Amino acid sequence: MDAIKEKLLSDTVQRVLDMIVQVNFPLDSIDAFVVSDVMGFGTTVDEKILGLEGLKKLIADQQVQSKGLDLKFKTSLIHSRIFARENAAFYSYDFTITIKIGTEETFLPLRFSIVFEYMDDQWKLVHWHGSQAVNSEGDTWHRNELVRKNEALQKLVGEKTADLAQKNAQLEKAIQTLKETQDQLIQQEKLASLGQLTAGIAHEIKNPLNFVNNFSELSTDFIDEIEVELEKTAESPEKENIKELLHDIKSNLGKIRHHGSRADSIVKSMLMHSRGGAGTVEPTDLNALIREYANLAFHGMRANKNPINVDIRLDLDETIGLVSLNAEDFSRVVLNLIKNAFDAMRDKISVVGSDYKAKLEIRTMNLPNKVLVEVEDNGPGVPEEIRDKLLMPFFTTKKGTEGTGLGLSITHDIIKSHLGSLEIESSVGEFTRFRIELPIN
Repeated sequence: MDAIKEKLLSDTVQRVLDMIVQVNFPLDSIDAFVVSDVMGFGTTVDEKILGLEGLKKLIADQQVQSKGLDLKFKTSLIHSRIFARENAAFYSYDFTITIKIGTEETFLPLRFSIVFEYMDDQWKLVHWHGSQAVNSEGDTWHRNELVRKNEALQKLVGEKTADLAQKNAQLEKAIQTLKETQDQLIQQEKLASLGQLTAGIAHEIKNPLNFVNNFSELSTDFIDEIEVELEKTAESPEKENIKELLHDIKSNLGKIRHHGSRADSIVKSMLMHSRGGAGTVEPTDLNALIREYANLAFHGMRANKNPINVDIRLDLDETIGLVSLNAEDFSRVVLNLIKNAFDAMRDKISVVGSDYKAKLEIRTMNLPNKVLVEVEDNGPGVPEEIRDKLLMPFFTTKKGTEGTGLGLSITHDIIKSHLGSLEIESSVGEFTRFRIELPIN
């Protein structure tokens, strides 16, 4: 090939390389070294160019995408060939594009094959093919790269699945917390309404109730005085009739005083249920509190009517240490549960007889991040159909006028105020166990 023709080829090759790498290459100069029916393939699936206008559009799009980027190009000739008769030439290049964004650099390896044809005393681009090299050697069909991508995708899916499971667990926990908070708010609204109701009851009923109780007691004293004076009179049928009438009146006054006192205790329980205790939460020796109030409950039961013998066993875990409690409130929990156990075992004695040996077990146990308290009696047990109702206000299993139905409801509210839980386990005829779980902190 003569020197002029070779120089023209070298210049045309350089102009094509400049067209590829220069961001501001003039598009109107492309016509001079590219044939009108040029054909080529770019590095993306949609870059199939047929004709000069298609090439210009590709270069224009490339220039727009490159604006503002810190780009560096490095070219390396792989192979070149001049065909027979010296009217066609082939060049193959390695391109390395360095794209810098901030402090991070990305390397993009490309390959270009370019075909030129000599016509009308000049060389022109007739075909080119660009491709992007994979980042591995010996991976002819991209198998290894696809395997790596698949493994990376599986890892990503696994991470996202685990993350989703964690988020789902957090969501379920949040929903449960929201439900518990909602239930607590509803309960607080009910208690607030109950507080307003009981305030009205205290105002409207308590004062008249005091008059009933006081005057029944005063009337009983008057009758005692009348009986003393009556004894000073001579015996007669009329005297005996008067004594019988006074006895009946005195008996009726006793019933009035008994039921008046019961009504007064109901009002006090309702006020206690709505207001709660006045104590503060502070580190408390739970075992010592249980010992003290178990002893108090037992001696209180023995001093009242219908005392029973109970074998009380305390199994207290001394590793518990101090627990954050409102001691004033929690002492009511201990008293209520033990009193209920005594009442239940007394009922069983009346059914089974003296062969039955009442037994009460109170346990504490140190668990991870919480403490367990169990109060178990060997009384008659609680039927399953009413077990869920035990914690409802005013529900009672006690016969006649013995119970207000507020003891266990108050107990449950106090435990919930300590962020704890209360469960009831029972087997009819065998036992009833109250399980309390309290957070340590």
